[in-house]
Amino acid sequence: MLVMSNPSVGIYARADGVHLRIAAKAADEREGWALIRPVEEEMRRILGPAVWGADADTFESVVGDTMRERGVTLATMESCTGGLLASTITDVPGSSGYFLGGMVAYQTQQKIAWGVRAEVIEEHGVISAECAREMARAARETLAASVGIGITGVAGPDEQEGKPAGTIHIAIDAIWEAPRSVSYTFPQGRDAVKRRAVTQALVMLRQSLLDYRQEALA
Repeated sequence: MLVMSNPSVGIYARADGVHLRIAAKAADEREGWALIRPVEEEMRRILGPAVWGADADTFESVVGDTMRERGVTLATMESCTGGLLASTITDVPGSSGYFLGGMVAYQTQQKIAWGVRAEVIEEHGVISAECAREMARAARETLAASVGIGITGVAGPDEQEGKPAGTIHIAIDAIWEAPRSVSYTFPQGRDAVKRRAVTQALVMLRQSLLDYRQEALA
């Protein structure tokens, strides 16, 4: 015999993380919320900062709210994602309060024209963590932002610089910490690679914001 708890918890994998759905059977809404709230509070206690939102929140809106609260501004330079990060950020109403602008530097010479040092590309290539860090720095400095994000890689289907399709390098350059970068190989195909790169960039940005300390900007 299958016994269902009340409230029940469902777990779903989504592009922006693992979603938990708490459902309760009750005579009315007030009683239902009375059942749900203790479960939600316990989940938040256990999961801590891994919980980024609830109900109608989107990941990009929560990250945007955090930037607004901290008075942080953002600039981006994208290559393989073709502006998808900037588009996702500006899907949030009021994002002009923290997003200064984004550059789509698809060709190597355009990266250099917008501040990426040619010697870094010559030594490490365009498809590299070093190039991503340069892109993040150049975006931040060019637009005088608090933090810059750089994304470079191979969306596919063909390889580039001997790097397989799905190779992605993402970097963040914030004035309150040392630059950080991550590298992935996403195997799903061009559209999925671009979407996952944007999600991971937002994950990195959120972690950087959680590490933020107001005195670092004083």
